[in-house]
Amino acid sequence: MEINCVFNFWDNFFAIIGIVVSSIVAFWIYKLSKQLSAKEKYQHEIKITEEIRKLKLYSSVILADVSKYHPLRTDVINKTYYKQGAELYTIIPEYGVQFILRPSDENIPVGLVPFEWIEYVRNYDSEDNKLIIGCKFKGIKWYKNFKSPFREINYIYKNPDYKENSDPSFMMFTTIKPNSSNIDKK
Repeated sequence: MEINCVFNFWDNFFAIIGIVVSSIVAFWIYKLSKQLSAKEKYQHEIKITEEIRKLKLYSSVILADVSKYHPLRTDVINKTYYKQGAELYTIIPEYGVQFILRPSDENIPVGLVPFEWIEYVRNYDSEDNKLIIGCKFKGIKWYKNFKSPFREINYIYKNPDYKENSDPSFMMFTTIKPNSSNIDKK
């Protein structure tokens, strides 16, 4: 019995190229099949909006990383997941939810979390008696080079013309810096 092993480089090379290309196409189709349709995105946005609207503006919330946080976790000392405290600022339809972060001086950072990055909203857990928003921490780097759940961070300022008992609460902050040249000096 004779075994003939003749190696034909070009036949094997084209076979390997064909396997690599078909693997890339299969992976691409798999990724496309996992994307949400427009209807599913809209339904997810409505669900998240309804759950967050139960809160008052400027309520404290906890943003938890869904890749590390499990609602039925047994670790009570926070070594297995990342979280970030914030305050609810506003909901922007079709874009996401804005949260007020820890202010520094007069600059108040406001981060935008897209609806697609928010997985679920939970009332509270055993450690924090605040609303827990499970979201993907794949945004810009924010604090100590850790990824944050924010796609972008903008700044707002306290409105110097805000009157405590007569103006609505949304007028408490403004996007115009109080000492800027946009204000007419009289």
